[in-house]
Amino acid sequence: MSDRYSILVVEDDALIAMELGERLQDMGYDVLGPAATVAEAQSLCAGRKPDAALLDSNLAGVSSTELAASLAGQGVPVAFCTGYDSIKNLPPELQAAPILTKPIADAELLKVLKQLIV
Repeated sequence: MSDRYSILVVEDDALIAMELGERLQDMGYDVLGPAATVAEAQSLCAGRKPDAALLDSNLAGVSSTELAASLAGQGVPVAFCTGYDSIKNLPPELQAAPILTKPIADAELLKVLKQLIV
């Protein structure tokens, strides 16, 4: 069992997912995923609860907010990674979730991860 924090990566763009995963590993995190769909993310989490999750807000036209709410309900802090400035229809429990705008700088990514994992 690793003593490193695990970060669930949910991203439907394979290149972005791979690059984000590599950056997280370089920063000393374990990567759970990446998952390209909500169903894939749920099955990954069935075996292991991540310490935090980075979710693309739009997965091939499907919103990830329900997944985020489900994770938050299990005590997993979430942040959204998106090309948009804001995310529509966020439930109240996710109003405070950090939103990282792509492309995400390492310093910004690290700062948000440190906020999520306290």
